[in-house]
Order: sequence, then C-alpha cells, then structure tokens
Amino acid sequence: MDKTSKPTRDVDMTEAAEGVEAEGVTAEELAVEKLAVENGVSEASAEAAIAALVDEERQREAEEAAVAEAVEAADREDPEPESEREPGPEPEPESEPAAAPAPAPAKPKASKPRAAKAPIRRLAVLGSPIGHSRSPELHRAAYSALGLDWSYEAVDVTEDALPGFIAGLGQEWRGLSLTMPLKKAVLPLLSDTDRIAEQTGGANTVLLDGEDVRGFNTDVAGIVHALRAAGLEQVRYVHILGGGATAASALVAAAELGAERVDVHVRDLARSSWMEQLANDLGLRIRIRPFSQADRSLDVPELVISTVPGGALTEALYTDSTRRRSLLFDVAYEPWPTPLAAQWESVGGRTVSGLAMLVHQALLQVRVFVSGDPLEPLPNEPDILAAMREAVGIDERGAQLGD
Repeated sequence: MDKTSKPTRDVDMTEAAEGVEAEGVTAEELAVEKLAVENGVSEASAEAAIAALVDEERQREAEEAAVAEAVEAADREDPEPESEREPGPEPEPESEPAAAPAPAPAKPKASKPRAAKAPIRRLAVLGSPIGHSRSPELHRAAYSALGLDWSYEAVDVTEDALPGFIAGLGQEWRGLSLTMPLKKAVLPLLSDTDRIAEQTGGANTVLLDGEDVRGFNTDVAGIVHALRAAGLEQVRYVHILGGGATAASALVAAAELGAERVDVHVRDLARSSWMEQLANDLGLRIRIRPFSQADRSLDVPELVISTVPGGALTEALYTDSTRRRSLLFDVAYEPWPTPLAAQWESVGGRTVSGLAMLVHQALLQVRVFVSGDPLEPLPNEPDILAAMREAVGIDERGAQLGD
C-alpha cells in the first residue's frame, strides 16, 4: 500500500460513521466496527456480533416484562384479604408511567362495620298528679351537659299501677324518680335499699340495674345541701309541718344539721306517731302537736320546714317576730310563693324555695343513674349543677331568679 491510501481510508470511515449514525447505529456500534477492522476482523463479522448483542438485550427485557405482568395479573385475581394484612401506614401512591396500560377495575372493598352506638337510656319521674313536675327540665339539662343521649319524661302513675309499670319496663330503662304517693309504695318492689331509704321508710329514686331494682333516698341530702347553700350550716331547734314521707326526710336532715329537738305539727296525731321512733333512733327530742299549736313556744326555732302541698292552707300561724328570725324552707315550689312563704316575705323573712331541694336531690339522682353511687361525683359536677339551676331559674343560694 502506498502513502496516499491511509488518508483515503480515514476519510471513508468518518463518512461511514456519519452515515451509520444517521441510520440509527450508535457510536458504540461504530467503535466496535472500527476496532474489528483495525484488528483484521471483517465488517460482516462485526455486524453479526452487534446484532447478537442487541437480540440478547431485547430478549432479557421481554422476559422481565413478562414476569412483571404475571405478578400483576396474580395480584388482581387473588388480592390479599384485608384482615390478613400487617397493620401499618398506607403506602404512598406511585406515579404511573406515561404509557401505562389502563388498570383492571378493582373489586369493591367491604366497608368496615361501625361500632355499635350506645343505646339510649330511658328515665322518668312518676307520680299522680305529675304534670307540675320540673324534674324533666333538671335531668335533661344534666344529661345534655354530660353529653349523654338519654331521655327523661314525666309519667302519671298511681299507687295501684306502680307494680305493673315497673314489671313492664324493658332493658333500655335505667331509673325512676318518685314523688308522692309512691315513695312508700315502692318499697316492697325493691331488691335493695340504701341506709337513708330504710331509715325514712321511703325511696324517691329507683335504679334498674340488670335484674336488681335498687332504691335510694336523695331527699335528705337535697334538703341539707339546699339549706347550706342558703347559709344555714347548723341548727339546734327545728319545726316541721306535715307528717308524710317528706317529713321523715326533713327529720333526718334536721339531725344531720345538728338539731337537738324537733316539733312536728300535723293534722292527725295518731297517724304520725311513727315519727317518734325515728326521732329516738336519731337521738332527737320530739314533740308531735297539731297545726294550731305551731307557734306557742317561747323558744323560736332557727328553721321551719314545711312539707305540706304548695297550695294547702293549714292552721299553723307564726308571729311576725318568728317569721323575721326563722328561716322558712318550703319544699313546695309551685305556685311560688306559697301562702306560707308569702307570710314570711311580707315581713322581710328569709325563704328557700323547694326548687333548691329539687335541684340538689336531682343531682344525686343523676349520680345514681350514671354510676350507681350517690356518693360518686359527676365529671365537671359544678358545671352540671349550674346548668340544672339555670334550667329551673334559681341562683346559688336557692332564690328564684327575678324575685
């Protein structure tokens, strides 16, 4: 070969490389071809080697794609049950490739069952008549403040109908409040009573606790708390007007306030003699007298508790001096002021409405219905008590708002 042949070959290879790249042959393939020529390998052999490499790469890619498609198809046909998956955070969604095939429609997932909602508990106040009762307002305010979806209603039930009414209550019933004349009538129907109910011979609260029908008396604590809220912490001498079940609670409340003696004024002396035994058990000196002798003592009581119905008139008369010096607590509240309360207020005497007792005894009833224990305070109890007072319109001392 002469000296002019090599430059001619270099030019030819450069032109060939540009032509091959134009046809889609890579620089790598051209380098292989050049190396083959320089090493004495024919151009045809080099092209065959390149074709073999390309075929091998395409086959490997095809096999990987086939495996991936098979795995995806298996997942669609037999997804792992949701209940058998390991708990953990949901995986982040992967970005789909631009030319990805449309995924097969996913099977709808079974919705998880929702937790069963707590059943609405039913409660009621029973009595006859009962339309005047404000217990529904108090209890509804309390359960609303507690966030409980419980119902509370007033139901007219007579003494004779009480056994059948209680026997017919379903599992949704949680408890009952009782007014006259049911506080004594309920005792034979109870499976258990608290100490105060046994002591007073009457229960104003019934807790329906599974198969048990438990009785409580929250009237005593209601009287004590209402009087202490009004500023009366202790007494020595007390008058009680009336001889029924509420009078028994007033007698026990007087003992808890430290009373030493109590005069009980009634219409029928013979029917009220049972109170003597209760007073003796409490360590109280007691005199049972007719209404007409209510203010015949030179010793003025610090406290007069009236347990007679709100509109009832009695022969009990108190002097202006006694009404100015004694605190009147009238368990009645409708209408207000009662005739006796009006006498007290006419001379500037202090009175406490029965609504104060109603609020405080109802608060203990709510404790019973919520926890089964009248001594177990409620969550955020001061706020609940305030909501109950607001519901019936009294202030912290038991005075009716607007008076």
